[in-house]
Parts: sequence; structure tokens; C-alpha cells
Amino acid sequence: MADDPDKVWPTGLTLKEAEEVHSYLIDGTRVFGAIALLAHVLVAVSTPWLG
Repeated sequence: MADDPDKVWPTGLTLKEAEEVHSYLIDGTRVFGAIALLAHVLVAVSTPWLG
């Protein structure tokens, strides 16, 4: 594989592609966190022995 200055090691993505994938990862993590937070609040509210 030739050295291409536009590619990010070790993925072979360009910097723009890597930043796009990273933004999707961050967005997915935020959605997962929001759903997990909601689930924990619902369990805490519906479980009388925790309150």
C-alpha cells in the first residue's frame, strides 16, 4: 500500500471520512445514553423499594 497523505492510519479513511464516522459514533452514543437514562428513571419510579 502506497503512502497516501490523505489517508488516516490504520483505517485507510481520509480525514473527512474519519470525522464523519466519528460524528455518527458520537450521535449514536448520545441516543443510547438518553434511552438508558430514560430506562433507569422509569425503573426507579416504578420500583417502590428503591425510593
